[in-house]
Amino acid sequence: MPQGEIGSAARLGGDMAGGDTPPSNSPPSNTPQRALRHWQLICFTLLSAPLAMVNFAVVSFVPTYYAIDLGLGLALVGAVFMFGRFFDVFTDPLVGALSDRSHSRWGPRVPWMVLSFPPLLVFGWMLLVPPAAVGPLYLFLVASGYLLCLTLFDVPYSSIGLEISPNRHERSVLAGTKAVFQIIGALMASLVPVVIAAQMGLSLRTLAMIFVTSMPLALVAFLIGTPRYSQPARAARPSLWTAWRVCLARPAFRQMMIAFFTVQAANAMTVGLLVLFVTHVLQAPAMVGQMFLMLLLGTAFFVPLWIYLSKKIGKQQTWITAICLCTVVLLLAYGVAPESTVMMQMICVGLGACMTCDAVMPTSMLADIVARDEAEAGHPRAASYLALKNAASKMAFVAPMGVAFPILGWAGFDKAGTNAPETLSFLLFFFAGLPALLRLITATYLWRGLKPQNSHATA
Repeated sequence: MPQGEIGSAARLGGDMAGGDTPPSNSPPSNTPQRALRHWQLICFTLLSAPLAMVNFAVVSFVPTYYAIDLGLGLALVGAVFMFGRFFDVFTDPLVGALSDRSHSRWGPRVPWMVLSFPPLLVFGWMLLVPPAAVGPLYLFLVASGYLLCLTLFDVPYSSIGLEISPNRHERSVLAGTKAVFQIIGALMASLVPVVIAAQMGLSLRTLAMIFVTSMPLALVAFLIGTPRYSQPARAARPSLWTAWRVCLARPAFRQMMIAFFTVQAANAMTVGLLVLFVTHVLQAPAMVGQMFLMLLLGTAFFVPLWIYLSKKIGKQQTWITAICLCTVVLLLAYGVAPESTVMMQMICVGLGACMTCDAVMPTSMLADIVARDEAEAGHPRAASYLALKNAASKMAFVAPMGVAFPILGWAGFDKAGTNAPETLSFLLFFFAGLPALLRLITATYLWRGLKPQNSHATA
């Protein structure tokens, strides 16, 4: 079975550039060798759409609805969801390690998904459709329950995506297709309030109805059509702490994690400040929704390009290319003037195009790392790797609230009124300047890990 990742930072670059290298320890004979059929690919990735739909609503609409419409206040609602983010940092690795250590006739992942599925639907409905008289305790319990059940379901589910294909390029196709369905879900969440032209409470109820009806159908398709195999353990499983330490000790994984965290932090600042940028720099608050739509469309349309490019020049080189292109797009933001709508639309499409590569390539690279490591270790580790990556991603998205917002407040930024050019320069720095700098540092770091003789190899 061809594997992609070589267990050192230097060899990672050459392997990602091309050339499948068989592992020293071959995987068990029951490892699937045939490529996934199209219908199997759809059956696996279909679950991503309703999950992304609700997650987009939880991030974009739910906090404002609870804070303003239900009167709980911005500070309290923000504190509840910040707690949920930090809580995930601990629960994700724990669930991942426990999933790797589970045993069943259906493999280590499916029982976690099936058992967490009913409470996930219940808590999802309760979060989107709260009672009229809701208090802080309700929000805390329901939001915590939803986030915990989401972790119990999504970590094993996404881990299967790292394991089901023996082909390096097909792992990119899997990650790209999953990203497309996630974008479809996010688009559904953003369009429902526009299409039904109703107050946010009714829009969230509509999203909840779509969620509880589509998720069971998607799960049935997943259970019927997704190929799975249970790899029997050929070595003793380490303790939970040792399992995490072994994952983090792998140079290739550390390199990918450092780059991924830095890029995600840059993306979080840009996306988190997009509303303020459109409102105060472009001076077109009515176009905020349109700019988010352009961002989402950019992510969807460019997925095939990155998958094709990764097959030609390698996954890591493709990611470096996207990082550098996004740097150029970000610097164009310094040329945005009031009402320069077309330029801002192009920037949003460019940002979306590059950010989708930030999601697809690291996931595909992680699948290569997992394939090599599991073949060498003799027992599953996909969920542990994925959960550590998820924890880093969630920590990175705290960047706007933990860094940019406090400094903007110190600089006297007025969200509701007008701001002096000196104050807007702080907004520009956090929206474009600092993210561009972080991306340049990341691209240099990744490029230094490539083997020169393999930098132009093909997969």
